[in-house]
Order: sequence, then structure tokens, then C-alpha cells
Amino acid sequence: MPEKRFSIRRFFRQPGNTLLAGLQPTCGFALTTQEMPPAAFQADVSLRSLSSAAGDPLPDSRIHDCVFEHHASGVEVQVEFIEHRDTATLEISGRIYNRSRKSIQHVHGPVSLCFTLAIGKNDTVRMTSVYGGGPTDGDYPPQAYKLTETDGVRFLFGGHEGGRSTETEMPYVIFTDETESSGLFCALEWPASWTIDVRNVVAGGKRMIPVVIKVGGCDLTLEPGESIPIPRAHIGFFVGDAVAGSNALRRHIVEHLRPPTLPPVFYNHYFGLPRDWTVEDQFREADIYAELGVEYYVVDAEWFAGKFRQGIGNWEVEDQQRFPNGMVEFAEHVRSRGMKFGSWLEIEWAMKGSHWALEHPDWFDALPGRYDTHYDGGEYNDLLLRLGDAEVRDRVADFLEAWVDKYGIEWLRWDMNNSPQPIWQATDPPGQRGWRQLEYAEGLYALLDAFMRRCPQVSIEACSSGGYRMDLGTLRRAHTAWMCDNTDTHDPIRLMQKGVNRVVPGCYANSTMLWATHDHRRTQSLAALKRDGYPTSPLRSRMGGSLGFAESARLYTPKIKEQLQREIVAYKAQRHLLLKDYYPLFAPQRLAEFDGWQFHDPLTGQGFVQIFRVNAPATRTTVNLPGLDVGTRYTLRDVDTNRKKAIIGGTALKVTIPDPQGTKWYQYGLD
Repeated sequence: MPEKRFSIRRFFRQPGNTLLAGLQPTCGFALTTQEMPPAAFQADVSLRSLSSAAGDPLPDSRIHDCVFEHHASGVEVQVEFIEHRDTATLEISGRIYNRSRKSIQHVHGPVSLCFTLAIGKNDTVRMTSVYGGGPTDGDYPPQAYKLTETDGVRFLFGGHEGGRSTETEMPYVIFTDETESSGLFCALEWPASWTIDVRNVVAGGKRMIPVVIKVGGCDLTLEPGESIPIPRAHIGFFVGDAVAGSNALRRHIVEHLRPPTLPPVFYNHYFGLPRDWTVEDQFREADIYAELGVEYYVVDAEWFAGKFRQGIGNWEVEDQQRFPNGMVEFAEHVRSRGMKFGSWLEIEWAMKGSHWALEHPDWFDALPGRYDTHYDGGEYNDLLLRLGDAEVRDRVADFLEAWVDKYGIEWLRWDMNNSPQPIWQATDPPGQRGWRQLEYAEGLYALLDAFMRRCPQVSIEACSSGGYRMDLGTLRRAHTAWMCDNTDTHDPIRLMQKGVNRVVPGCYANSTMLWATHDHRRTQSLAALKRDGYPTSPLRSRMGGSLGFAESARLYTPKIKEQLQREIVAYKAQRHLLLKDYYPLFAPQRLAEFDGWQFHDPLTGQGFVQIFRVNAPATRTTVNLPGLDVGTRYTLRDVDTNRKKAIIGGTALKVTIPDPQGTKWYQYGLD
């Protein structure tokens, strides 16, 4: 017999969590149409079958494959629930099939996660979210990765303007009860348009908080025999405040989603070298950065004929002026210096007239007669890869594998710089708004999965005009991420890294160190730089993520090289902690305030703290280190002086920073 009242509540065991106690019965997903809201679908859906198995090789996880049926519509839903008991998290994904003989019209969604919380009539829920990484302004605090915490709930959406998931908000949300003693987090894996619709309704003496997380921009007809995906969503419960929720989400990502690699130290020339760079410039940079201890050397855009952006699609035609002996020669030189070689592709696009556009016109969709609003450059010359076509994906995967083999690629910056949504909308079948988006997003993930299987040695750096595509599905398929195209202003960049760390591990908060290469970036003369070296703040403001460099190496004196070598060695000694718990130590709203962060491993008691004076008029501050166990003794080592001192968990740390733009950097462990 079908099980009428199946509920995801069965997968969670966390006594004392008030939001879990208020979770109403729900199957977790839904199909919604113009005539059928999610609650109506859930009221009529039944579980037909369920099979469970251990989540090999993870003993604390179980996989539950379920088949549901919805009688009124004739829909069958195949759902995979992955239960992670160690992180109190459930993953939900699946597919909706029209098994009836009639069309299902005006399908909106699909809905990946749908549930309702019941709380006291006079109670409230706190909601925490993070803005996306698109804005590159140098204001402080920056809009990019801005944290928003509210009493009460809000509507969030992303990808509605251009089709990339984090153009506006990020698809992560943390809810806590009003005492901030317990809560839940949600995250959606979808690289395109989405909404998180959270309401506040009083009914029956209770305050009800319905939450619907779904794909956005769809109004389509599901014909008999057709199907649509339920994108993967995550829901997890935790004890503590919103920062505890951030750390619960981060632990879940590290344990169950992210490829197990350390945050890298890398060089990328794009923002540092002049646009007319030559291979001689690259040889100079490679030789010096190898001395400093950099692990990956990345040749970014414009290694191909035609330069950026008109050369997009010339992936098999090198720029002979830049690389007269071929880029293979330079890649071999990079490896000879003990570094790994990487490069850049924007494989999802090709420009009209490019090699791929001429050789493979059937691989692409065009948008003739339309103005390119994203680049404000006249006619839309960009052609979008048909990722919904499995044969096209296979051919592109073949190319990627051959390209990696040719150059010995071990790092790929996978970029995506234009807005796909105008082409999706123009090529949707009549009456099928959102169909191309669904095909494309599924196809993108399928291509990335195929690439990772074929080329497991390659570290993927997710990039989309900086931070326009930082959803969890994209990051699941990346080792690191370029979070924003702002490399100018280190104080805003530090706050951006703080925002990223509130929803994902620090390895996804890439930036590159730039200070003296361009006059408008530095507040220090070149003579002072050569005499005094770098101020510590511009360097260390990038250490809340994977550490990158773009500074022109021609500036480096022997003294500066020694300084950078020390900084990189110290960073490498602590970078594993970027994957552990994160605590923001300050919440500055002005440059005249201190800032800082703490990364802490609760299992070993190890961690590090970096405190920034910024432009604060005072030289002294005190800070509590929330990761430390109260009453436990720890030893702090000053990274700059190597002096050690003891601190007892629960007591305040007094800090003095004499120099403006100075820092204090401590690494610590249990006595």
C-alpha cells in the first residue's frame, strides 16, 4: 500500500532544536503549476516504494531511493534522499515524470525543497543570507558577499537578470529561532535562475513559516512521457546561533561535497601584466614566483588568437605573437621550475567568426538581431554552447581531455562571462518558457562531471565574471573559485572573503594580491616599497581564502622576496584550517574600525587569528576567540615575532597594533 504520510522528518534526530520540533510533515519536494500550489501537491502525493542502502564509503550516510505518485496529475516522482547523520543533513534530488495521457500545463518550478515551520504565535525566526559576488565596487563595506541578518523572513532570488545563479543573492539561507539557540540551513544546487520564497502566516494560534525553494523563470507544459529534474537541495539542522549554522553547513560541504584538496597558492597574470604582455614577461614571472613557493602558475585569457573577447572559441589556435614557439614550451618551463601549469577557457561561449563557430556551427545557439546588454557592445556576437545536447557534450569533453593532455594542464579556470538567459529565452520552444534553462543547467553539470572523471588531476577554479555562479552545485564540481573581479581594494576584498566563509569553506574565496603594480592601487611609493617591503594588511587580507598573486615580479627586491617567502610558508602551515570552523571577530561598517577572523579546528584545538587595524584611530583592541573551549589553556604564537603566550578559553585577548594597515597574526594550539 502507498504510504500517504511520508515525511522527511524521519531523517532527523536532534532533541532541543525548536525549528526541527516545528517542522511540519512534508515529503520535501513538490510540483507546482498555475492551478496547484506546492502544498496541494504534497497533500495528494504518496510513497509507492522505498529502498535503502549504506552510503558507501561513508558509514554515517544512507541512500534512500523512493518512488512517489501523485494521483490527481498522474505524475511519478523518483527521488533520492541522502541522509548524512554525521552532519544532520539531508540531500534531496530526483526527477518528475508525466505518466498520464494528458498534458500538465503551466508548470512552475520544479520545487526542490518545500516545508513549513510552526512556531509560537508571538515568536519570530531570524534569517541569514549572503549576497552574490558580482559587484566589483571598492566601497566599504562592499555589496559583494554582504551578509544580511534579519528578524523575520525575506524573499530571495538569483539568476533572474542574466541566468547565472549568484548575480544577486546566493542560494544559501540560515534560519535560527529568536533566541539563536538552534536552527537549520538550506542550500540549492542550480547554476541558473532560482527563488527562495519564505512567508510568514498566522493560522490556528501558530505562526507558520512556509519555505519554497525552486527553479525560477519556468512556465512550461509537461507532455505525456516527458520529465524535468528536481535539482539537488540540502537541508540540515544544528544547535547554536547563525555562525554555528554557517559552520554546520561548511562541515557538511567539506565532509560530503568538496573534492579533498588543500587551498592552493597560485599565480595568475591577468590583472597584473599589461595587456600587451609577451612570453618573455611570463618566463620572468614564472622564474620568480617559483622561488617564492607558488604551486600553480596560470596563463589566463589571451593565450589564443584574437584575444579577449573576440577570440573566444579559438581554443585550437594559439596566439603566435605571444607564444612564437607554442604554449607547450612555456608549460614545460613552468613544470621545470617545480610548479603546476594551468590555463583558462570560456568553453560555454564562442564568438561569431571564431574557429569553433566556423568548424562546429551545429554546437551553438545564436541570438541574431539582438543588442548585447551585458557587454554594451552592439550586436550579440556570442554563441552559446548547446549543453543540453549529449552529443555536443561528448565532443567537448573529448576536446577538453585532449587539451589537458597537450599542455599538461593541472589547473583550469572555467570562466563564463556573458548572460545565457537571453539565448535560452529566444530558443525556448513555443509555450515552454524555461525549457532551455533546464536542459542547459543539467548539461553543464553533466559536462563538469565528465571532465572531472576524465581528468581527475586537474584542479577546477570556478569563475563567472568573478562571482556570478557560486551555487553549491557549481562548487561541488570545483576545487576552488574566483570570488570577484575586484582585485583593487584589499579592505573590501577581506570583507568579501568573510562573506564567502559564512556559507562555504575558505577554499572558494580566491583573490590575487595586487598592491604596487598599478599606481591607483597602492598608498605607498615604490621607493618606500623597496625600502620597507609590503604592509602586512594588503597581503593578509587575502588569507581568508586560497592565496593568489598577480603582482608584477619586476618589483621584487631580494628583501621583498624574503618577505613573501615567509608569508607563503606561514600561510601553507595554516591553510588546512580554512576548511574548518570560521568565526568573524568583528563586524566593521567603517574603515575606522578593527576587523579580523578566526579559523578553528574543534577536533585538534588548532587555529589561527588575524586582526587588522585598518584605519582605526586606536592602536589597541580586545577580542574574544569564540572557537576556544572555556577554561582550556592554549598557546598563541605571534607569527611575526615567534613569541608565545598563553590564553585561557573564554578570556579576552588584548591586541596592540601600532601601525595603520598593520596586523596581528597568531597561530595557536592546545598546551
